[in-house]
Amino acid sequence: MLIDVLQHVQFEGLATIEDWGQGRGHRFRIHHLYKEPVLPAAVDVSMLIILGGPMSANDTEYWLEAERDLIRDLISEQQPVFGICLGAQQIAKAIGADVFQGKHKEVGWHPIQTFTKHFSFLPDKMTVFHWHGEQFSLPDGAIRLFGNEVCENQGFVYNDSALGLQFHFETTRESITKLITHDRDYIDKGKYVQSEQAMLSAHIPKNNKEVLYQLLDYLVQQQERE
Repeated sequence: MLIDVLQHVQFEGLATIEDWGQGRGHRFRIHHLYKEPVLPAAVDVSMLIILGGPMSANDTEYWLEAERDLIRDLISEQQPVFGICLGAQQIAKAIGADVFQGKHKEVGWHPIQTFTKHFSFLPDKMTVFHWHGEQFSLPDGAIRLFGNEVCENQGFVYNDSALGLQFHFETTRESITKLITHDRDYIDKGKYVQSEQAMLSAHIPKNNKEVLYQLLDYLVQQQERE
């Protein structure tokens, strides 16, 4: 499958999603929006992945609304859409949810809980990587997948074709290093903000990649059924 990817900044890329795609024989068509904010036409997209970025879904740049238009078009056709961090917020806002500033930033490795049996392969608890201050309300009709004490809605699935995650299952040591290097000022003394050393020295749980792969495989299978 050819998968379209919206990349908002140079330092937030596919990470382990690229490994997943290579292992499954998929190809990626990456739209580098930080170079030129040109989006693909919905009719040309079989599956869309929307990556993170430091901007807000509430910003007024025209391409953010155009991105949400694309998301709505794909969801209406039940084409798979997968969003990470800002990408998840864009999906949520596109289908009517609010994106707002949380009480706390969440930066580094923090636990989440699973709140549904919709996917039988999800562990009850996981430790995953976070880099966000904003969060989203649960869209009407969506199933809440994950949450924690900092952020009630950490992930959702909508219409069995759109999936948004506030955190980063795709994280690698390299991707953390890039975030720290390019967005170091985001790290402060907040209650749920880890130090650079703590983030880089932490063991990356094996089940992060395993669950990510299963979720992506599920979305591909949904597309193949159409």
